[in-house]
Amino acid sequence: MNLWEALALVGTAATILGVFLTIYGVVNNKTLKQETKLTRETIAEETKLTREMIKETTEYLGKYLGDLIVADGNRTRLAMSK
Repeated sequence: MNLWEALALVGTAATILGVFLTIYGVVNNKTLKQETKLTRETIAEETKLTREMIKETTEYLGKYLGDLIVADGNRTRLAMSK
């Protein structure tokens, strides 16, 4: 095998490797885009759920604290009237 045949063989192998890496890169890019989209959707759903839970908890605690304040005020009035 002379120099030109070896050079042609190496060039062909490099071209095949380049095509393979290009195809792999395109497929990997599509996969990464899909994973990114799914991750963003999951984060958005979790954020929405968290906000709903915070709202419900705040409403519950507000009512609970209001009831405690009323009960404490009633105890104070009873203690003052004795």
